[in-house]
Amino acid sequence: MELKDEIGQFAVRIKKMLPQVQSEDLTRNALVMPFIQILGYDVFNPSEVQSEAVLDFGVKKSKKVDYTIMKDGEPTILVECKHHEDKLDVHDSNLAKYFRKTKAKYGLLTNGLVYRFYTEKMVRSKKNSQPIFEFTLTDTKAATIAKLIEQHKDYFKVDEKAV
Repeated sequence: MELKDEIGQFAVRIKKMLPQVQSEDLTRNALVMPFIQILGYDVFNPSEVQSEAVLDFGVKKSKKVDYTIMKDGEPTILVECKHHEDKLDVHDSNLAKYFRKTKAKYGLLTNGLVYRFYTEKMVRSKKNSQPIFEFTLTDTKAATIAKLIEQHKDYFKVDEKAV
């Protein structure tokens, strides 16, 4: 099945179940995890996707990043999830904190409906905190899907120039 078809089917499915998604945890399980899987990652393989990885921030302070997408044993993409009703603009700073504690170069901030892809340098920069790509699940235009394909596991490349 092509990515466009998978996204389209997933968007239809989400519209039906959205009223039952009443928490951030349900958003992660019902909306975000299937999306990560659509991008080609095995969400049930901890060498590929880790859930709630603990990041140590010092004495008695630790935070959990919702998902960490791994490559060759190293974190590549950090995924921060919010409830599907939350606005994402106020949550960029969470990703910046997480980048300080990992070697990940990319981040994904999402509420399960809107997906914002960032580079580590963009998130840390106060001047340019705009995502490199933003995808709304209900947007299945060909140009948007073509850009989304770049984020698929089979095509995603860690580009040192972008970070």
